[in-house]
Amino acid sequence: MEEGVYKTHARLPSEAELAKQFNVSRITSKNALIKLVGDGKAYRIPGKGTFVAEPPRNERVRKEKSGEPESDIPLIGLIMPEVVERHSAQILASVETAASSMDYGLILKQSHHDSEAEKNAIKFLLKMGVKGLIIFPVDDQVYNEEILRLTLNDFPLVLLDRYLKGIETSAVYSDNVTGAYHLTKRLCQHHQKISLFTAPNFATITVEDRIKGFEQALEEAKIPIDRSAWFTGILEENPVENAIAFLQANPDISGIFAMNAYAGKIAYQAAKRLQKRIPEEFSIASFDQERELDVYPICTAKQDSMKMGKLAVEILQAQIKNEKEAQQIIVPVDIYDQANNPFEEERETFA
Repeated sequence: MEEGVYKTHARLPSEAELAKQFNVSRITSKNALIKLVGDGKAYRIPGKGTFVAEPPRNERVRKEKSGEPESDIPLIGLIMPEVVERHSAQILASVETAASSMDYGLILKQSHHDSEAEKNAIKFLLKMGVKGLIIFPVDDQVYNEEILRLTLNDFPLVLLDRYLKGIETSAVYSDNVTGAYHLTKRLCQHHQKISLFTAPNFATITVEDRIKGFEQALEEAKIPIDRSAWFTGILEENPVENAIAFLQANPDISGIFAMNAYAGKIAYQAAKRLQKRIPEEFSIASFDQERELDVYPICTAKQDSMKMGKLAVEILQAQIKNEKEAQQIIVPVDIYDQANNPFEEERETFA
């Protein structure tokens, strides 16, 4: 490791391989790996093996030894799937504003919803010598190994918009359970057959939490949870045509909870093509629709994107300064109606 044979994050030989190579017992090789982990020179990923750790604050130490000049402005990195819609754009704006106010430079990388691109972005930013990372993770059913490595190495890290179950990592995310619950509760006041419009992958934490709130409201209203009434084809070809066919095959559906703004648009366009009167006879509720309520007049949950970005930078700064351990903050959402007016009773509940 010291000679560079095993690079940072490279997998080390297993206990059995080391025992055979050096003609020692498995106990000896196991203790050797345990000591490396204990000294902070390696880390373990259960089921995968032992890997070379990042040297503590290695970039600063390396530059001091080599005589390289350090940047006058400390850098932090922000990784996002993409910056194309209001929610992500507002997060970026607030992160940049907060970082500037704290005298940090900001480097943005987009993963374009690709796990490998996300891993490469993390590696790139670490090579750039960033002091900490804010990551809006890609939607995936498994954890990104690079994020796990950062967590195990105690590298300053804050996740945005979601959290990792069972992993002690700082995170700032919306109250998806409560938001979905209140949106669905309003649908339940007028409808007995309510559909869910979403992508087919239910394993991501944001989707799981919104489904949890959706089902809680149905159970409270004593409306059966019928997954056969869920439309999961929003990412397929011709989603509006498919949604129309789905609603025609399920004529008793009169309310839809849409998982996100895109799903809300599909639901609205399909309902209008079927000449449904919205909201008089047919209701739609969706996350993140507030920007286009004049085009798609449906009930929506608005995430406080600006607050999320600011909080993420504040938590990251505390980690960089070793002032606080990992912490998670749940940011309330506001519910807006078709006229773009907040529901006062919901705002009071969220407060």
